[in-house]
Formats: sequence, structure tokens, C-alpha cells
Amino acid sequence: MTYRNHLIISAILTLMLVVGYWAYDGSIVTVSASRSEIIRQDADYFLVDARIKEYDVYGKLQYQLESESISHYPHNDNTLLQYPILTNFSDNGQLTVSRSENGKLLSGGKDIELWDNVVVVQSSPSVQQQAYEQKLTMETDFLTISPDEEIADTNRPVLITSDTGETRALGMTAWYQQGKIQLKSRVRGVYEPE
Repeated sequence: MTYRNHLIISAILTLMLVVGYWAYDGSIVTVSASRSEIIRQDADYFLVDARIKEYDVYGKLQYQLESESISHYPHNDNTLLQYPILTNFSDNGQLTVSRSENGKLLSGGKDIELWDNVVVVQSSPSVQQQAYEQKLTMETDFLTISPDEEIADTNRPVLITSDTGETRALGMTAWYQQGKIQLKSRVRGVYEPE
């Protein structure tokens, strides 16, 4: 074999190595027949100064949700709320108002998450004044509420105050209709009898 043939074979092998490296490295772009779906992540609608009312099967107002703005995102079916106020109307006449700086109506539209300075105020009707009398205040930084079931739940620190004292705990589940609160752990309180 002549020197010239060795040189040609060496050049062909080198070229094959370079092309093989590029193909292995992923530098060569291949076009596939399948197209990936593009998912939009921007809001598909928004509302300003919104008020949503939910009625039970008998036509009685069950709860009302107000928010300075509502933005819905179709890619995960979440709805973001700014300064939401959720008012639950119980069968026993009790009124529970939950407010925060931010919130989210979860996918399916039944549960609501509230965060940043969450305050829940429970009031009962006062016969003498024909108004509502504040009975209990709950404060936390995150709360999940099921308005249909009238249940609120958090695993975060919570402060509960009433006329007779205050209680601090880590985590809470509250059943509005029954007037029952279960504190999960690290419970500390001050009770002052009237």
C-alpha cells in the first residue's frame, strides 16, 4: 500500500470519527414526526371586584366569596385571589368570615387556600341588638377551607382568641357548623374566667 492510500484511509476514518462524535454529542439536530403540545401558562380570564355566591339545594345562601381580583389559569385549573373574603352562613345562624391577603381556589372549585395574614372571625346572632356578636378569632399564616363542609384546616401555628382567653397551637382543624376546634400539637393557653 502506498503512502497516498494510507493518507486517504486516515482522512476517511478521521471524518467518520468526527461525524460519529457529533451524532453522539447531540449536536446534529434530528427532526421527529411527533409534535409536543404547547401548554399556555397565562391567565385565560380575570375578574376585578368579584363576588361569588353559593346556594344550597334549598336556595339558602351557603357562602359568599369576595375578592379584589380573580385570575384563572387553565394549565392547572387554579384560580388566584387577591384580598379574598370568604363568608360562611351556618344553619344555626353563626357567621364565619375568613380573610387574607392572598388565596387560591383549587382545581375543582370546592376548596380554598388562604395565606398571608389569615384571620377568621366567628360571630353569633345577638338577640338584644339584632346584630352579630363576635365570639372567636383565629389567626394563622396558611389555611385550607372546604366551604361546602364548613371545615378549616392548617398545620401551621395558630392563635385563637375569645372573651375568656387565648390559645396557641401548632395545627388546627375547625368544624364551623358544630362549633368544634381540634388543636393538633404544642397547645398553650391562657384562660380568664368571667
